[in-house]
Amino acid sequence: MYKTWTFHRAGVRHLVSAVVVATITLAGTMANAADPKIRIFSGTDEHWVPLQVAKTKGYFAAQGLDAEVTVFTTGAAATEAFRAGRGDFISAGDLPSAAMWKSGNVIGLAPMSSDTEIFGIVGKKDINSPNDLRGRKVATALGSTGEFLLYRYLASGGVSPSEVNIVGLAPPEMVISLVRGDIDAFAWLAPFTTRAIETGKDIKLITSAKGLANNRIVLNVTRTFHQQRPDLVLKVVRAVNQAIEFTNSSPDEATKIWAAAVQGDVNRSVSVVKLISYGMKLDDGFVSDMNELAKFMVQKGALKASIEWPKDFDSTALREVDPKLISANLPK
Repeated sequence: MYKTWTFHRAGVRHLVSAVVVATITLAGTMANAADPKIRIFSGTDEHWVPLQVAKTKGYFAAQGLDAEVTVFTTGAAATEAFRAGRGDFISAGDLPSAAMWKSGNVIGLAPMSSDTEIFGIVGKKDINSPNDLRGRKVATALGSTGEFLLYRYLASGGVSPSEVNIVGLAPPEMVISLVRGDIDAFAWLAPFTTRAIETGKDIKLITSAKGLANNRIVLNVTRTFHQQRPDLVLKVVRAVNQAIEFTNSSPDEATKIWAAAVQGDVNRSVSVVKLISYGMKLDDGFVSDMNELAKFMVQKGALKASIEWPKDFDSTALREVDPKLISANLPK
């Protein structure tokens, strides 16, 4: 009799527990269903680690957001899809961001990262100065920050771009072409620069971008979304900033999260992640770098006009997240 009573009591306890769990699950499902859906476009390489961290660690969800992070293998594909209206937010490079701002449909929100250590020019070991590139074949992605870096490096030695055979190649082709000896150098980012050095014979880092150029990633939003849902813009910026703080404090774990999401190589990428300067600091350096790049691209005909900061960029959400992140005197 005692055993039978115990069984019934346990059964009731299990039934109550099941009802509680079911209720909590249902409530969670209903809450998630009510969360506004936002669409974020991202790149694949290590610069976009924080977006995968924000998704996986639940920083978007903690802000009440149902975030869909779509990864694109090329920046061109991402910006094309974004301009077609298939996304709300896009994290993109400095030049694509500025180009989208000038389209009138996109507005900048905050910096996300910068780097000079993994951004550079690699080439044959007999190249030691800009003068050594005269008459040589050098690759980069034309109309990119890589081309900007190459021009700045040549100018530092008084070399005209017309004295160099500059060719446009995709990053994987740069590595293959340099290793085969089809080109003498290329200007781009890690892991492509490091792969060339690791796999090629007599290939070295000619110069990092430090003091010459700065590769930056920027968070942007469609102007319509920005106008209609400033509350959600604030939540996205807050979640991304939290993810950046996690990435900086735990780069190994952040790299694993990113690698699992995009099928990346943790062992190869963790050193790259540690060299990237992730952060949303809107300082004079960011403004100056963006202005210089835009000026160069206007001269090249790759950009319609210089940046108009009051029109093209809105730091309101960033200021609400943390006023200390803003130190720049933005042009008015």
